Amino acid sequence: MFFIDITQKSLKFLDKLNHKDKDIILNKIYSIRNDPFRFVKKLEGTRLWRLRVRDYRAVLDILISGNKIIVLRIGHRRNIYDKLKN
Repeated sequence: MFFIDITQKSLKFLDKLNHKDKDIILNKIYSIRNDPFRFVKKLEGTRLWRLRVRDYRAVLDILISGNKIIVLRIGHRRNIYDKLKN
């Protein structure tokens, strides 16, 4: 089982969402703890992964040796990848 670590930037984004969307995103993130590679897809050109949750994406860093999933960023699908380039 993997430990979930959510960054402050991700939590700040979640605070702006309504409770329904926030709950759906958090439930999906915590549901992948047992087998994360079944639900995520590798981002090209990086060591990061993405998790789809409706119209939102969570950008993850998965540390296999430490059994840790770090949620680096959460955002709407139309602009989450633009923010990664900055």
